[in-house]
Amino acid sequence: MAINFFVDKGSIYAIFRKQKDGRRINLTYYPGIPAGNDWNADRQRFNPKTEELEKLNKQILQIELAFNDVLDHHNPLMLDSKKLVKLIEDAMKVRPRHTSFFDYCETYFEETAKVLTPSHRGEVRNCLNKVKEYSPALTFEQIDKRFYRDFTQSLRDQDYSANYIGSIIKNLKVVLNYATENEQNANLAFRDFKKPSEEVYNVYLTEEEIERIYNLKIDEKLAIKYQDKKHPLTTPESIAKQVETLNHARKLFVIGCWTGLRVENYLNIDPEMQVDLSSGFLHAIANKNGPKLRIPIHKLVRQIVEVDGFPESISQQKLNDSIKILGAMAKIKDNVIYTRTKGNGRVEYTKKKYEMISTHTARRSFASNLISRGIPKQFVMAVTGHKTESSFNKYTAAVQKDIMTSKLADYDIWNGEKPVQKKSQEIQPSNLQAQFMA
Repeated sequence: MAINFFVDKGSIYAIFRKQKDGRRINLTYYPGIPAGNDWNADRQRFNPKTEELEKLNKQILQIELAFNDVLDHHNPLMLDSKKLVKLIEDAMKVRPRHTSFFDYCETYFEETAKVLTPSHRGEVRNCLNKVKEYSPALTFEQIDKRFYRDFTQSLRDQDYSANYIGSIIKNLKVVLNYATENEQNANLAFRDFKKPSEEVYNVYLTEEEIERIYNLKIDEKLAIKYQDKKHPLTTPESIAKQVETLNHARKLFVIGCWTGLRVENYLNIDPEMQVDLSSGFLHAIANKNGPKLRIPIHKLVRQIVEVDGFPESISQQKLNDSIKILGAMAKIKDNVIYTRTKGNGRVEYTKKKYEMISTHTARRSFASNLISRGIPKQFVMAVTGHKTESSFNKYTAAVQKDIMTSKLADYDIWNGEKPVQKKSQEIQPSNLQAQFMA
């Protein structure tokens, strides 16, 4: 509820105004805080020039939160001035609040310990570290539009991408939303914070490239040749373990490429319950909250299951690291040129294709290869879970561009042939044209 602060005879007072049941409600509370010359009427706070003024702003925030508490639990029509004062002062005693944003963040982590996944917890920690680097003594009241503008600019000045800055803002808003819902924050300026973003270039693997990964014969010699120089394989046991991991990753990734499932789904397939080789279908939930689907079993998936059984699952991080090595082994090393925002401008980058392969490349490759085969979009979208054609077109933008450029190559202009001059024909005007030309 909107609590406003104004000045009357040199003192600040809080007021709640509302029209209810045909009656005008005016509830006021005078905390005895002198306004002075540093009161900012637009922000309804003091300009925080000194530590003392900061303390007064914190006191005003406590009053605002307590006032809202009272209105949440009492009918304003039943409150008189004396009762209101007592209820507000009792609320401030009973419900102590954090005014330091970072003090509250520790409470946030304690209260959400059983809710946040480890990866999301890490993202929020990283976000808060960036905020703390920018403003170590931040209060809830200071998180306003000016803070947003200056903070995001400081991140751009450090050459962070638009999507990285967007993830920081998204997680900051998660914490602020939680604080607001739990009556620890009354500053709602954060709700207008926009999350910067940009389209990212993502690769897909062709059918031939997927088959090259499938056909890899990974032995100790190959594992040593492509070992991570930062984490060298120093013992026979570590070499054998790497061979095993790469083979698991190879099979799992190929299964992902030919089922269209999200990584968390294809890593957790129950072969006894979900894989039916006799009918030729895999039963799964392809998108997060979607219905169960029957996905045709591709010949490579069938060969993996029939020869070796369904591969054991590995962690997403281990799979992500392994498939880049598999891409290098399969010599998927075309140069990929792309641009992205870096700081305040756009920068061109060049990478080898295998360096850009990730766990999500499997699902994108599935959709892209089916589209390149001419399979109708609605059939593919039924598996990928895309609800609109526009979102699906963005998802498969790379292959659709490849299809168009390959079609362009069919025209004879690239061979230097001159176009055939067609004899011009006299256009006969229609009856309607003749009437206008008469």
